[in-house]
Parts: sequence; structure tokens; C-alpha cells
Amino acid sequence: MNVHSPNPGPAPWSEAELTRLVNDALRSYHSLLALARSPLAHSALVAPLLVLDDLSPTAQERGQALRLTLAATVDQLAPGRMRFPLGVYRPPDDPTWREPRYWRYNILRHCYVEPLRPEEYVDGGRLAETLLALTGIPSVDTFFDERSRAMREVAQRLRRRLLAAEPDPELQQIAVDAACLPLNDRPDAAELLGIAATFNGVFPRALLLQMAAAERLAEPVELLDYLTAHRLLLAGERGRNLWLSPVLQDRLYRRQPRDRLSLRHARAASHFLTNGEPLPAAQHFLHARQWTMAATLLLDAAQELIDEMQVDDLCHALAAFPPDPLPPDVWRDTRLLLGDLLAETGRRHDALVALDQALEVVTEPADQARIFRRMGKLHEAGDPQQALEEYRQAIELLRGDDPERIRLLKDRALLRLARREWTEAEADLSAALVHIAQQPAEVSADIRAEVYDALALLYRHKRQFAQAIRYARMALAQREEAGDLLRAARALNNLGLIYDDMGDPQHAVAAYRAAVDAYEKLGNQELMAGTLLNIGAAQHQDGQPAAAAGTYRQSLALCQELDLPRIEVRARFSLAEVCAALGETDDARGHWQAGYQRSLEAGLDEEAEGFRELQADLPALRDVASDTAASAASAANDDGQDDTGQFARHAAPDDQEILDLARDQGAITTRALMTATGVSKATATRRLAALAEAGRLARHGAGRGAYYVVADPNAAHTVAAHAAADLRRLLAEHGPRLASRYQLSALGLAESPAAIAAIVARFDREPDLARFFALEAELAELAGRTVDLTPEAAHTARGILWVWQAADVQA
Repeated sequence: MNVHSPNPGPAPWSEAELTRLVNDALRSYHSLLALARSPLAHSALVAPLLVLDDLSPTAQERGQALRLTLAATVDQLAPGRMRFPLGVYRPPDDPTWREPRYWRYNILRHCYVEPLRPEEYVDGGRLAETLLALTGIPSVDTFFDERSRAMREVAQRLRRRLLAAEPDPELQQIAVDAACLPLNDRPDAAELLGIAATFNGVFPRALLLQMAAAERLAEPVELLDYLTAHRLLLAGERGRNLWLSPVLQDRLYRRQPRDRLSLRHARAASHFLTNGEPLPAAQHFLHARQWTMAATLLLDAAQELIDEMQVDDLCHALAAFPPDPLPPDVWRDTRLLLGDLLAETGRRHDALVALDQALEVVTEPADQARIFRRMGKLHEAGDPQQALEEYRQAIELLRGDDPERIRLLKDRALLRLARREWTEAEADLSAALVHIAQQPAEVSADIRAEVYDALALLYRHKRQFAQAIRYARMALAQREEAGDLLRAARALNNLGLIYDDMGDPQHAVAAYRAAVDAYEKLGNQELMAGTLLNIGAAQHQDGQPAAAAGTYRQSLALCQELDLPRIEVRARFSLAEVCAALGETDDARGHWQAGYQRSLEAGLDEEAEGFRELQADLPALRDVASDTAASAASAANDDGQDDTGQFARHAAPDDQEILDLARDQGAITTRALMTATGVSKATATRRLAALAEAGRLARHGAGRGAYYVVADPNAAHTVAAHAAADLRRLLAEHGPRLASRYQLSALGLAESPAAIAAIVARFDREPDLARFFALEAELAELAGRTVDLTPEAAHTARGILWVWQAADVQA
């Protein structure tokens, strides 16, 4: 018979090819070696029937599996239940011989599966003539025509099974029965195999023999040799380890007495516990129904198992516990651990189920709050409103002096930042600062740094850069003090982004370079590549395009070495832009074409759109890669879209939406518009420039640090007038008390040439953080709005700015 390599996929052959393979296999039906060489024997058809070893079966096992598949499929051609089925002698007077409905079944059964013997042939005839006589088929031509139809019908049935990709449980059971035939003559070997069914996967040979001896099984070594000789158990590592196929293990396990199973699992658990293997020990304690012992083992060994990358096995074991047998505190701890692990591996729904189970048994408000915080984190991406509600419940459940409130306030603030709810986010972070000031000894450096990072992000978005830098530096100091080099490097990168946004490329480059040095010490080349892009962008902004090009090339080299397609595409985009600015047209075109093609190959649709817009913006690129661009446009049109609608899901915002964003945030940058609306960098830049040219936005800053504010000269004076009135009332009522309580030499309304309402608080001496933040919090509460105390007299066109001007002691 012909041999073909099996093709991948559920239905790798056409109907004609499959019919030919079926014909070849039926002709070789009685040769297991020939059947094993058929492509059908290496397909998904027979995989479920390789019940002894599906990874490395013998040729005989493959051939036997295909033979069983063919016999079962031929048997299905019979229109009804056969009185004399396969394997049973069928007398000539069986009426189904001559029924035309059975002709195809009769032909394949008695030509191939159970061919008639020569002594059964009609006088002087051959097989065909004998079947014609038995079946009443009128002619030889009809006989061969029916045989062809029968072959095609078998092929069609097999094809449907391939497409369904589901094993036939009855057929698999027949295969299991056939594999277990050697046990019929050796019940003692069957008993040893039953003990082996206690184990999933590979297990020690010595442990099996030890457990056999505990059950007083005679001659276990000889029985083991019998089982391995018949491949009912597979041996490896020179016989030290054994393996029982999952199909056989399941069948045998279900047939063992429950009391014996519990005893066997307890013995296995003790062995693994003695050998320092907590996970298999806990799994066996679970099956032995020693629930508390199993749970305690898993909880104690959790971090070790996580470090050993056994998270999936740990989750599976934790999920196996029923709730009732465990004490409430142990059940709670297992659910919390399971919820955390599932959340970290992206299984959000299952994590929420586990946390709900923990919440059912928790009575302490503080514990309930911690669960609500976890649930809030899980809901942030899919249901942010629900996340806010869970954070609210958590905060209400905690005591006012519980340090956990700080993390909760920080988490809620970050969510509100993502929703551009600046005022609410600022209020949460101000409250977190008050808690930090009130409990300095109880708050870890890590929590402090997280709050400072969030404040830096807030003020960066609000373009209040003095405050943003202040908090970014405070976060950096906490990271450095804790010796957390990775997070310190990220804090430096964040600091660079702030300098970048405020149009200070020199300081931005210095911060980025310090971050790169830290990433290099850590050996984290991926983060190095991304930060090098930031350095290049700052150099470009600083009027150093040649230096920027060199830095971009360093990033590109790392990306190509590590295969980082997204960062590579960004590096190519930047190189195309800067090379065009340098007049290096050929290099610019080369980087544009390579980057555009890479973005298409990696499925980076937004980046590809950015390349097309860059091409439209830069004359040097407009005639490059026309074939590639045309091909992409053609693909878009094939999908029923024109070239401009290919990325309709990021439809450009209208002018009013951009103005509203600028008004809500106080200012807007190209990056902020990209984040808020999903448009590309080129589109965001063009839209902001057009609004500035039309006089609806006012541009501030230069280059990549430029930002835009709403061009409304009356807005600042209107806000300031209302703010000043509020502040005068506040000072008249509370000024003397505040000055006395916080040791202020002066507390009054500032005179501002920019007509900005502000309060100047002069301290007798430079205050400590606790007094500083306490004053800030009380002022915020009295004013009914967010308060920022800053160590310099900076003013902004956005609302109230509270200013701390530190005076000399003599003042």
C-alpha cells in the first residue's frame, strides 16, 4: 500500500483522497504492520484508541487501533442490528444476506474484514461469484459499483468524525477492553495495576512495590514484569519510574473499593511528604479526604510552588476542595489564594467566583474589605463602575487608621485617573497622603512610593509639572531607599516622561539614561530598548536629530536581537521621521518600508495606520513602497472598506470632543489625545495644529513637549473671581484658628498678576511632612475642593492653586 505523510488539521484529506486511503487500508486489513504505515494510523481518527501509550505507540498498537476503527465503521453500514455480528459465524441462511439494504455492508465485511474462506466459495467460483450467489446481486458490474459506493460511504463517515474532532467513547471502551485482555489470566497482576491506578502521571517504582507489600500482594516484582511486558505499565529511567496511561488509569480507578483508595492515597501522601514534595502529598491527602492536612500543606508551600512555576497544578489542587469539610478560616485562605492565582493568570471570572466563596465565610470587616479590594481590581478592566462600588464598600469597612485604606484610595484614584476623573482622583490621593502623614511608622516604603507615583501621574496629566516632578522624585527616593532597582528604574523613566511633557528634554534625557543604566544592571534588555526610544524622542525634541538617530538605532538593534516587534516598529517609525529631517532620504524610506511591513506582519494595525499617515505628511516618503501600500489598500477594499475607513474603530474625534478634553484636563497633548480617542500620532498632531490655527486652542511649549489649552481669555478671570470670593470667606471664618494650630506666621489671600486666586501660607519654620499634609487636608475639607500645597509660588490658569511660601524664621 502507498505511504503518505499525515497532514495537519481535523480533516486533512479531500473525500477522494480519503476514499483511496480507506481502500488501501481495507485491502491491508489483516496486516497490522501494513496498517500501521497508513496515514490513517497517524491521524486523529486513531489517537483516542491508542490507550496504552498515545505518544510512542508500537506499530502493532497503531495498526490495531486503525483496524478497530475500520471494523467499527464498516459495522455502521448495516441498516439494523445484526443477529450475527462481527466475530460471530454467519450462516448462509441469514436473511440479511439477500436484502439490498445490506449489500454494501455484506461486501466490505466479507471481502475485507471477515473474508469468506476458500472452502466456503461456490463450486468453481471465486470470492466475487460466491458473494453474488449469497447476496443476490444481479451482476458483477453491480457488485463492483456497490463496493465503490461502500468505500465512499466509509470515507464520508470517517471524514465526519475527523471534522467533529470528538472521540467515540464506545470505540475507546472496546480498545480498553482489548488492551486489558492479558489481565483475564492474571487477577493478581490486575490487582497490582489497580494499586498503580492510585497515581496520575509518572510515579516511583519503589513506591508501587512498597504499597503492594503493604497489601501483602505475592511476588509483586514478577507481576510488575508481566505488566511492563504487556505495556500495561511503561517503565523509564532504567526502570526507576513507571507510567500508566490516563485512559486505563481512569477505568481501573473507578473500579477500586473506596476504602482501599483512601488508604492507598494516604500511604502515597506520607511518602511524598517524607520526601519533601508538598504538591503530590497534598493531592493524595485530598483524595484520601484528609482535607485540612491537604489545605495546610498547599497554603504553606504556595510561594515555593509559585517560584517553581507550578501555578496551574496549584490552582487545580485548590479548586478541588469542597467547602464543608474545611474550617472557615482555612476555606477562606484557600479561596483567597486561588482567587489571587487565577487573577494573575488572566482567569478573571473564575477568580471572582473564588473571592465570592471567601466572602461568604468572612465576618471581620477588615477581611471583607480586603476581599472587596481584590474584587475591585478584577472589575477595573471589564466593569469600572462596579470596581468603584467595591472600592467604596471596602473603604467603608476599614477603620480610619487601617493602613490598608491607603492602598484602597490609591487603587481607586488610579481607576479614576484612567476615567479622567481628575478631581475625584486628587481627593483620593490627598486622603491617602493624610493617612501616610498620620501613620509614618506603619506605612511601608512600597505603599508610599505607589501613592507618590499615582500623584506624579495625576499632575502630569493636569500639566502641573512642579507637583508632578516633586512626587516622582519622592517615589524614586522611596524605591532607592528600599533597594528596589527595577521599580527605581521605572520611577526614573516616569520622571523622564514628565520632563518630556513639560518641554525640558535635557532633564528628560538624564532621567532616561539613569533608567537605562539600571535596566542594564538588571539585564532587562526589553525595557532598555523602550527607554532608548524615549531618549531618542527627547534628543529629537532638543534639536539633536543626529544624536536621536543614533539612539533609535541602538534600540532597533536590541529589538531585532530579542524579537520585539512592537518596539521595533516604533523605532523604525522614529528613524523614518528623523532621517527625513536629516535629509537622509534613502535611510528614511528604508526604515519606513521595513517598519510598515513589520507592522502588517505582526498585526499592529494602529502602527500601520501611523506609517501611512507619516507617508502622507512627509514628501520624502510619498512615492516609497507603493506596491506594499497598494496591497494593504486592496486588502482593506476586499473587506468592504475604503482606505480611510480601514480603522473605523478609531474614528477621528470631532473638534468639540477635542475641546472638551482640553477643557476637562486643563490642557491636552498629542499623546493625551491619542490615549483618549485611539487615533494615531499623526492624526492627533494634525487635529491639534488645525484647532490652534483656527484660534480655538492656544499652543504652549515647543516640539514634542508642546501642549494646547482652550483659547478663551475670559475663562481664567471668571474662575478666579469665584475662587477668590470663596477664599475670602474661608479665611475670614477659619484663618486665625488655622494659623494658630499649624504655627503659621501668615495666612492670607495672595496678590497675583495673573488674576489667579491663591492662598499663601507662611510657616514659622519649614514644616515636617505630617504638619504639611494635615494643613493641606484640612484646607481641602474646608474649601470643598482638592488642595495642592507646593513649595513654590507657581500659578496656573486652571482654578485654585494653593501655594506654600516658606519664610525665614525671622520673617
